[in-house]
Amino acid sequence: GEESTGVIAMIDLLIKDLDKEMTEAETQEKEDQKDYETMMAESAEKRKTDSQTLAEKESIKADTEAELQAQTEGKAAAQK
Repeated sequence: GEESTGVIAMIDLLIKDLDKEMTEAETQEKEDQKDYETMMAESAEKRKTDSQTLAEKESIKADTEAELQAQTEGKAAAQK
């Protein structure tokens, strides 16, 4: 009678609370997934930019070294 009604009401309340927590967890998981995907896309773009910058710097360094080598050889030839 009265006891079983109280128990059923308590179980219903527990089920309702659990449903609410699961819904909140699913929403949080979806938001976290979006944040993760955004971060990964931004990281990929940064790696791409960093790679291009590095390639440009390596090219400038190679050109500078070649110019220095040419000047060094020219100076050595002029001193002979």
